[in-house]
Amino acid sequence: MADNAEYSKDLDVIEEYMKQYGGGEVHLSNEYWNEGIAIITLDNPQKRNAISGKMMADFRKCVQRLQQWKNGKAVILQGANHNFCSGGDLDFVRTCHTEKDAYYFSYLMAETLDSFSRLPLISIALVHGPTLGGGAEIAVSCDYILVTSTTKLGFVHGKMGITTAWGGATRLCKKIGRKKAMDLFLTSKILNPHECVEIGLADDILDGEHHLKECLNWTRKRTQHHVSLIGAFKEATLLMEDDPEESMKRERELLLPLWGGPANKEALSRNIKHIPNKI
Repeated sequence: MADNAEYSKDLDVIEEYMKQYGGGEVHLSNEYWNEGIAIITLDNPQKRNAISGKMMADFRKCVQRLQQWKNGKAVILQGANHNFCSGGDLDFVRTCHTEKDAYYFSYLMAETLDSFSRLPLISIALVHGPTLGGGAEIAVSCDYILVTSTTKLGFVHGKMGITTAWGGATRLCKKIGRKKAMDLFLTSKILNPHECVEIGLADDILDGEHHLKECLNWTRKRTQHHVSLIGAFKEATLLMEDDPEESMKRERELLLPLWGGPANKEALSRNIKHIPNKI
């Protein structure tokens, strides 16, 4: 759908408009903020955490809070109870049947997920249970995807007579390549956890009973560096996706304030040996 000049692009206006649709909530936990780890939870359990207009507005508020968080290293995105997100709330979708509604909900969520994906934090989707359509689009907005034994992940948009609305096609192509992505869209195949890993969509399978605990431990291995380094690595890899030539230039720029900085000096003082004496 082409941009239409008659519709507002003011996200505050769109957010206020979308609040009237549906229930559920998206909330941000600061339980692990002392470690630099935030948790966002999609919470609409009566509808398997399907996304409503209100939840889109909530999600944007969570992202805005994280944009102001100076000590953050990582954010885990999960669903409440037994699954991640089953897609768009169909009652909400049936109510939002005009072109204006479609424009607003697609624009708001696409912009929110773009802002989320560009946070200077590493992002991890903890994907369990049915994760379909819009839920799969949300998952691929994260840097990493961890799946569990219950994961059923599918880009089933074609069966609903629609295409991706929130940038999912672009992000899926970046993760697994154009041909594999196109095949998932054309077949509407629902992947099990092993298939997710095999095609490069997911990064690991959590096989214990306490998925969040496992996810936190997995994340902690990737948040050991100083917050300034994590933010710089995130920005550098994002630039590589957007523009490889600009990425190399920006990598040099990112290095300058870090070279000889506090984290660099602290590391040098520890006489680090990257290869252990015994392997």
